[in-house]
Amino acid sequence: MNDATAELVSKLTSSQIRLQAYIFTLTADREATQDILQSTNLVIWDKAGEFVPGTNFIAWAFQIARYQVLAHRKKQIRSRLVFSDELVSELADAVSVDTQDDVFQTRQAALGKCLEGITPEQRKLFLLRYRNGLRMRDIATEVGKTVSAVEKMIARFRAALLRCVESRIAEEIAS
Repeated sequence: MNDATAELVSKLTSSQIRLQAYIFTLTADREATQDILQSTNLVIWDKAGEFVPGTNFIAWAFQIARYQVLAHRKKQIRSRLVFSDELVSELADAVSVDTQDDVFQTRQAALGKCLEGITPEQRKLFLLRYRNGLRMRDIATEVGKTVSAVEKMIARFRAALLRCVESRIAEEIAS
């Protein structure tokens, strides 16, 4: 194994959690995230010769992951819960800007603090959707609401969570 390949393998291995988090940010689907992560890893390996040692690996890998998310979306276009291309692009831009570890850690800390302040109902929805990976119809059955009501509740929760994270980051930067 040459030095460039060894560097690529090392960087790919150490970036799996960040790639997975990035993909999940773009999809909000646990199962899809795993599939897309695998396809991203394969593309990275196939394009290993294009990686320039010493450059920003994670930015390069995020770009590949972004294209894999878009390819996955094309396959899933009939689903009602697929994010728009514009939203995927906005999320990808927002997350890929944060390729430095300290910025990533700041975002993670802000998210953790925001999750501490959610209501029991929000916590239940959050855990059912993002920890358990349940589909909207299964969550609706679990909480005794319509699918439409659950979709709206989760959308409002995500928007509030985003505002909270952005506010905490702004406070962190200001201090």
